[in-house]
Amino acid sequence: MNPLPQWLRRIFPSLAAVAIAAGPTAALAADAWPSRPVTIVVPFAPGGNTDMMARMMAERMGKAFGKPFIVDNKGGAAGTIAAEYVARAQPDGHTLFMATMTQIVTAPMTNKIRYDPIRDLVPIINVGGNPFILAINPQRNFRTVTDLVNYAKANPGKLNVGHGGNGTLTHLSALLFLSRVGVTATTVPYRGGAPALADVLAGQIDMYSASVSEVMSYAKTPEKLTLLAVSSDKRLPQLPSVPTIAETYPGHEVDTWNGLMGPAGMPRDVIAKLAEEGRKMINEPAFRAQLENAGITPLGEMPDMFAARIKAETAKWKPVVEAAGIRPE
Repeated sequence: MNPLPQWLRRIFPSLAAVAIAAGPTAALAADAWPSRPVTIVVPFAPGGNTDMMARMMAERMGKAFGKPFIVDNKGGAAGTIAAEYVARAQPDGHTLFMATMTQIVTAPMTNKIRYDPIRDLVPIINVGGNPFILAINPQRNFRTVTDLVNYAKANPGKLNVGHGGNGTLTHLSALLFLSRVGVTATTVPYRGGAPALADVLAGQIDMYSASVSEVMSYAKTPEKLTLLAVSSDKRLPQLPSVPTIAETYPGHEVDTWNGLMGPAGMPRDVIAKLAEEGRKMINEPAFRAQLENAGITPLGEMPDMFAARIKAETAKWKPVVEAAGIRPE
């Protein structure tokens, strides 16, 4: 083997000195995080399930780390605008993403996106999950899933179903339900769950497949909103009188999650700090109760387990999307 050129041998000591000097500096920079306010980007309009969870996290994270954690709502394109924004952000831990399964699992199957959720984003902590619930405008006078199905079969296409954007889980969960029961409906996209729910309440559309946490506050006001059935395999303790879809159509089960992520390349110790603080919060009785009262199941999955869930959910939803005939657009 030829010896290294003299000029290259001469610079090795200098390179080593630079590396040694950079080590403590990099560590010091990581230890100093956060050095300014941290933004948690929410992929939907204010007021929905994801926004609520982000604000809960922001309040507690701000107190824990001594810097403001600010929620920034960037709706549109099933939340992929927000996901791309975070994927392209400086990976210094000052821009985070309150992700849903939509942007991470199903968006690559249903939308032409300009980011790779596995390559460009890193999981930090999976906060909580919840099933969906068929939220119906009371004027429809549906009392059971069978009532809804009978109406839709007798009036093909007349049932109006809102959702939080093409490719979102509120969209796909509705499509899966409609396919399962064998009916057609007119689907109406919105820029997030909150405006879709608002139009159900106003009587502009008939149904919205909502995250349970979005509609828990209406459990005691059936005159405003009918909570027809949940997509979990068992009835929820918070809503014991609301049947499951599976009671009428056995085997039907759908849920989703919300988790904190960041741009790939974030310092590992910053990820660890965020994950550990998130885990502490989720195990806090008051925080857990707040989640559970909203219909959210606390998860607290750390980065490795969170990554494994993403992989499993991708395998689960791919055949569903293909069967629905949805193509990226």
